[in-house]
Amino acid sequence: MPPTMLYLRFPTGPHSSFGLWLPWFLVYPLILALMLLVLPFMLIAVVFTLPFGYARPLIMLWPYVWRLLFSLRGLDMDIRSGQHDIQLNFV
Repeated sequence: MPPTMLYLRFPTGPHSSFGLWLPWFLVYPLILALMLLVLPFMLIAVVFTLPFGYARPLIMLWPYVWRLLFSLRGLDMDIRSGQHDIQLNFV
């Protein structure tokens, strides 16, 4: 099951933080639209790379992208860069 929400947390002070919930499920229609736009070009590339044996990675690209997106559920990242801290949590 894919993640539906993204929780971002930014620190605003020494002991306080600001949380932001983003609807991650709204990204999926955008990804689908992008996939449909790229599909004709990808099919042309598959036809030209088929004799050389490079067509399989192009054909399997979209299932790999969907598997990656579905695997994001439960991912919790803490990003620390100098004085900036951000926490990302896919719910």
